[in-house]
Amino acid sequence: MADSRISLPEAQAPLLSTAHIISSSAPLRDNRGWRKGLQTELLHGQRFNIYGEGRGWVFGQAIPLIAGSERPGYVGYIPKKSISGDPFEPSHSVSALRAPVFNNPDIKSHITQFLPLNAQVQGGKEEGDFIEVGVGAFIHSRHLKALSNLPSGQDYVDFAEMYLGAPYVWGGTGDKGLDCSGLLQMALCAVGRDAPRDADMQEQDLGERLKTTGETDELRRGDLIFWPGHIGIMSDEETLLHANAFHMITAKEPYDQAVNRIGTPRSIKRF
Repeated sequence: MADSRISLPEAQAPLLSTAHIISSSAPLRDNRGWRKGLQTELLHGQRFNIYGEGRGWVFGQAIPLIAGSERPGYVGYIPKKSISGDPFEPSHSVSALRAPVFNNPDIKSHITQFLPLNAQVQGGKEEGDFIEVGVGAFIHSRHLKALSNLPSGQDYVDFAEMYLGAPYVWGGTGDKGLDCSGLLQMALCAVGRDAPRDADMQEQDLGERLKTTGETDELRRGDLIFWPGHIGIMSDEETLLHANAFHMITAKEPYDQAVNRIGTPRSIKRF
């Protein structure tokens, strides 16, 4: 059976156009309307294939942030005001948890918005320490990385730890809040690694399963701990990092404490 999260309806109309997100982020919902279920969150610069349009909404499929990814993105509805069909070729990715966008190349100038980690922009000319990312829009160069130079050798857990204290938000992937699988996906994206969106897909596709009872002396930083519907990341051999609905934030806690509350992990995997 096709996964409805990532499969277009069989009778879907042909592709109308490809747009990109122009707001800091955009909710992708399973139906029209703000009170419908949030499936995931698309980030600034992310592309979206449009297959249908309605009043205030477009229907289509997200394209993963990682260039060349062949993973199908989520299918759903996003607000029309959050997209643009103007030509767009991203060159840089936000490398800070949130990057202020200034209206002049000056840290004392007005901030028009903040873009989350992994948001993508089209960089223009450099002015001092700033890179122009649109008309009247500048981001400090320390908050950006060229997509051709993502820190692939860096520990992805470093980026996961940047979200400590961020609110738990079902379906979220941004700095304003995210869920357990969003945390893993965004941390991997920051080092240029592709990953599925949901915990069940991540358990199936990522890493190698360990033959372990889950004792802490067998675990190490970066190991993935899977429960049904939940994923955590080991920040060291005794500490679990995860966005969770118990703490309602991205938190660290002793691994044994988490197991006592959640239950025995279904699988433990390692890259």
